[in-house]
Amino acid sequence: MKTEDFKVEIDGEEKTFMVRSPSLVDQREAQKAYNTAFTDAIKSNSVVRARMDDVLEDQGLWNKEKQAKYDNLQQELNDGEKRLAKGGFSLTDAKKLALKMRDVRLEIRDLISVRTSLDNHSAEGQADNARFNYLVSACVVYKENDKPYFKDLADYMDRMDDPVALAGASKLATMIYGLDNNFEKNLPENKFLKKYKFVNEDLRFINKEGHTVDADGRLVDESGRFIDKEGNFVDKDGTRVDEDGDYIVDAQPFLDDDGNPVVLEEEEKKEDEAPKTDDEDAKKAESD
Repeated sequence: MKTEDFKVEIDGEEKTFMVRSPSLVDQREAQKAYNTAFTDAIKSNSVVRARMDDVLEDQGLWNKEKQAKYDNLQQELNDGEKRLAKGGFSLTDAKKLALKMRDVRLEIRDLISVRTSLDNHSAEGQADNARFNYLVSACVVYKENDKPYFKDLADYMDRMDDPVALAGASKLATMIYGLDNNFEKNLPENKFLKKYKFVNEDLRFINKEGHTVDADGRLVDESGRFIDKEGNFVDKDGTRVDEDGDYIVDAQPFLDDDGNPVVLEEEEKKEDEAPKTDDEDAKKAESD
């Protein structure tokens, strides 16, 4: 039986859990969950995968033009992968190609998102989810005694946002579906960008000094805000701003048509309410 450990902090204490590969009993029970969910989905008129294309076209969500665009984008991506693998052209152009491939991949994902969403709501999609949910409820156990973390499927469904549930589901998906946790890092364009130090381990852009920057080379902090070399907040043009994004300037009052300062009532009120310093009191006494 294959197992994989993972740790989760609970109430300030780090605890170790384990995901085990499904037993034959687990698989039989999971199939029952699949069958029940599939039957319920059909009864509620959920679409089956065989009719997905028809439904998408009937609702105007997919057509020949979108299919052609998808095919063209895939071809562009494949051509880019081949060119990056072959090399033989300038590193600057190679970087531009890798960044273009990133954009194309995002465009493909956006284009097919409607198909992915519909598939998840198909009868088979709902049944697949039911099967996986059962397996998570049965295969996430305490490391110390191999006892299930969840009482049953209902308990898991009630606690799907539990940190152990989230981590366990991710580990189990990797185990049984062969998902790659480093999928993004292993994409050809990202491997190239990382190899030539255009991005760091987190796939964030860096400059020659290793500092994080945006796609145009401007310094940014960990949260993506623009900063200068001293770490001060700036706008995209390098002008200093404060933490709230307001410009740090020596503000002057606006003038009326006669050239006199325009003071708002609330500003006058603030000045009147502000505590007077000793110097201000002395000046006021002299004027009196």
